Amino acid sequence: MENPRARRSSPKRASSPRDNSNRPKLPPKMALKKKKENEEPRRVEPEIPQEIYREEIEPELKRELSSLSADNAEQTARHLIALVHFLPIDAQRAHLHGVAASARAARVGRVRELAGIAAYAAEKFDVALRELKTAFRITGDPTFWAMMADCHRGMGEPLKALELGRAPEAKLLDKEAQVELRIVLSGARRDLGEFAAAVTSVKCKELEERNSTWSARLRYAYADALEASGDVEGARNWFGKATEVDINHETDASERLKKLST
Repeated sequence: MENPRARRSSPKRASSPRDNSNRPKLPPKMALKKKKENEEPRRVEPEIPQEIYREEIEPELKRELSSLSADNAEQTARHLIALVHFLPIDAQRAHLHGVAASARAARVGRVRELAGIAAYAAEKFDVALRELKTAFRITGDPTFWAMMADCHRGMGEPLKALELGRAPEAKLLDKEAQVELRIVLSGARRDLGEFAAAVTSVKCKELEERNSTWSARLRYAYADALEASGDVEGARNWFGKATEVDINHETDASERLKKLST
């Protein structure tokens, strides 16, 4: 299964059975009805396409799901494979598979992480934040700190996004994750109408680097912030620099440049 990350539990403890010896015995029909009422609601899960069952499950994923029963681990893995399959083409469908996997394996960090990524792609920001926070509590890995901050932005909470930017975990991020966080924090400043601070948030030495993963978006964010602050000439310059490295057309930098040049 291809991992959507560019980088990289134990089962629930059964509760003690209740002592029903002193309870009055119900008539057979009533007892049957009571049993049905107490049964756990059956989960409605999205259908897993047949081609997903033909894909081999990665050994690493099998190890991470080893705390589950064999059948549950198999179905959880298939939902995760479906999630990754649909993520670039149908985010809503990927999200449904994430919900199903999360319900089946709530204590497995990678499952909660992938469910959060799918929810984020589907713009279910409250769900994404819950899943990613839970994944962080389980694994201690802050890789998706920027995504969590952007969830706060998506929920109209830019101040909470900025709080994550000041958290100790932000200093533990690798360069790629730090760049992602800078972009999010710049957006949060813009949400607050703090346009000069938005520029400062993304003004860094990494702007001069040519990295295929994040250079185009970092330069675009800087140009966008400059334009919002009233520096049209600077924005034109950096939209141009963004187009130089945007070989995969991740942004609309070329269109923004044309508008500013007319």
